[in-house]
Amino acid sequence: MSQPAPRPDLSITMRFDPEDGITDLETHLDQLKREADQAGFKFDHHAARNELQAATFGRRAAATARLVLSSTGAMAIEVRPA
Repeated sequence: MSQPAPRPDLSITMRFDPEDGITDLETHLDQLKREADQAGFKFDHHAARNELQAATFGRRAAATARLVLSSTGAMAIEVRPA
């Protein structure tokens, strides 16, 4: 019996400004929530927001933040200079 193919991760990339934080954060997280629901992924909106804020805390330059979500709800965040 073969196992179902793993579902590809979902991701979203956002702009970070040191003065204003992540641009349109709630809009991005709402979009990711809709995509997660459609794909049958677990997603914790509150935890994602907290993780993104922690990942960008103290940054003093513009950057991009990429959140990757697995089907289990596990998240990885990558922050790179803009």
